[in-house]
Amino acid sequence: MRNRILQFALVFLVAGGIIWGLYQLGYLFYVLTISATVVPLAVIMIIFIENRTAESTIAWFLVLIFLPILGVIIWMMFGRNPRRRRRNRRSHDERMLLKQAIRPVRSLAVSELPPNHLKLANTIRNFGGGGVDVHTASQILTNGNETFPEILRMIRSAKHHVHIQYYIYRNDETGQAIREALIDRLNDGVEVRFMFDGLGSYMLGEGFLKPLREAGAKIAAYDPISSPLFIFTANFRNHRKIVVVDGKIGFTGGLNVGDEYDGKSKKFGFWRDTHLRLEGRAVKELQATFLDDWLYAHLEGSDTWETFAGEGAIDQYFPKHDVETDGAVQLVTSGPTSKDPAIRNALIAAIISAQRSIWISTPYLIPDNETMTLLRLAARAGLDVRILTPGKGDSFTSYYGTRSYFGPLLKDGVKIYTYNRHFIHAKLFLVDGKIAVVGTANMDIRSFVLNYELMAFMYDSESAARLERDFIDDFDVSIQLSSADYVKRPMRFRIFESFSRLISPLL
Repeated sequence: MRNRILQFALVFLVAGGIIWGLYQLGYLFYVLTISATVVPLAVIMIIFIENRTAESTIAWFLVLIFLPILGVIIWMMFGRNPRRRRRNRRSHDERMLLKQAIRPVRSLAVSELPPNHLKLANTIRNFGGGGVDVHTASQILTNGNETFPEILRMIRSAKHHVHIQYYIYRNDETGQAIREALIDRLNDGVEVRFMFDGLGSYMLGEGFLKPLREAGAKIAAYDPISSPLFIFTANFRNHRKIVVVDGKIGFTGGLNVGDEYDGKSKKFGFWRDTHLRLEGRAVKELQATFLDDWLYAHLEGSDTWETFAGEGAIDQYFPKHDVETDGAVQLVTSGPTSKDPAIRNALIAAIISAQRSIWISTPYLIPDNETMTLLRLAARAGLDVRILTPGKGDSFTSYYGTRSYFGPLLKDGVKIYTYNRHFIHAKLFLVDGKIAVVGTANMDIRSFVLNYELMAFMYDSESAARLERDFIDDFDVSIQLSSADYVKRPMRFRIFESFSRLISPLL
């Protein structure tokens, strides 16, 4: 790390020296010209030294060559290596102390898992995933009409605390209904911590937050856009969706909070998504994830690790609550500061473990080379590999970027389905009908590397059977693409796909 810092410093020192010297000599025109040349070249040198993927390196080279000044600004906001991001020292210390304090009450083992899934669970654990818990009940919630009423019901039943975290939270009918339920619980003495991503929920203003704050809720924006450091955090977003009630019941999945996610949007109409309800010991892992983010975001508040894990507190936030069930749950989190891309590695391990089938639902399909190769090899080996994507997109580049990967997959026998009933946003993975994965991560490089994400792996549970039924229902209302149809697509679509594919490593 020290050598790399010295290399960066030397590059900028030389560039700065040249520009300063020309300025001193009165050559303003040359100063501007050299600035537009030397600074982008310095950034190109940094990208080269960082040993990024070939796709990412080439994409950034093209941006910096054709848009030198604007390209440098874009790189500062969106191109910095996520591994170099550092959280502040206070939050780092608090988070480490919390992690140490709650270690005795967390599910860290995998030994209770049935032998047929033990190898996969161990692999995921070794790549940074959590332990496996057999004392947690899971329930698939299909779409907003099942999810939001259940979340509201659990909030209204809260006795001690409600913790809420979302990437997007809208100030509309759906968002206000949850706010009013939170205020009602606050009036009865229940603690409420409300956290949202500073960019994803940038429209959530004080007019919405003030009633919550006045009722006693603690509120935090994760890397707010008003921060002077926003230029350095803009590309690293917290994409997690978490609700924890009394440390016993938790929710996560693909749904944000807003009318559009409940099927009330004129633009999208019906919104197909999947959420997950957990009850039992694994909720402690969900709680730990929320509090880790909270101690980072809530810098000016009074909460410390002792608030949640000090004497007398740990039993309130991490209570013993075991539920008898026929399956097992393993939570996996990852983010730009993680040592390894744990979610990406866990999904790759699941692909490798497949014996019969791999079914995937993702709104954005921009896989890395390794994931792409494994899916193609699995199809060639005779496995039933299916990928379900939206028939209509919510953005130009993501829609056509996704379709640019269809050709090689179809050629090798992967079955591609496009959802024909408005928009599908579910992030799902089903292996052999026995291993179900639900969470917040898309099948793309952004979710694997740049966002803070969360996925729940469920082994041999009723949730796997429910997910299989949902997949079949979705396939029935989707269009299966053929290689012949894909080859015949119009030339303008090919151009759109090529352009989107080129910039997809930057997205």
